[in-house]
Amino acid sequence: MFLMIFRAPRPSRTDDMKAVAKPRWIRKGYDGLTLFGTIITHTTQEAEVFNAHFGSLKNHEMIHLYQARSTHDSWLLFYLRYGYYWFMALRYHKRLKNAGYLLNPFEMEAYEHMDNLHYLDDKPAGAYGWKKYARMPISERFSRYTKRLKQKQNNM
Repeated sequence: MFLMIFRAPRPSRTDDMKAVAKPRWIRKGYDGLTLFGTIITHTTQEAEVFNAHFGSLKNHEMIHLYQARSTHDSWLLFYLRYGYYWFMALRYHKRLKNAGYLLNPFEMEAYEHMDNLHYLDDKPAGAYGWKKYARMPISERFSRYTKRLKQKQNNM
């Protein structure tokens, strides 16, 4: 893991992220995890799908790469901010399982745009949509998340 941290190129020097299988590094229920420019998956088969096909899940993880570019082009600053937002959302944990993850501005932007495979086309300097969520009170993020979840359920 430490080698991955020190060998990771700056986000602006990364055009594509390779997926690798590291089942002990990722929790069940998550399809992928962006870690210093590498996508971590549960199985080799999942990694092969990420590497061969640019779909919604790969786009979600690529949005994180562009978000890291927008945080002074630093993986470390990206993860420090990510941890801060995760920690701040924990007070909603009783109302929403995984609140730290689901109410995180970085995740909110990535989930909002993951199905738009052209979202990153005009954003070479980075994805900044997370900043609008970061400015919102957590209560408003919670309201937006629950409203989007209800809309998704009604469309099914």
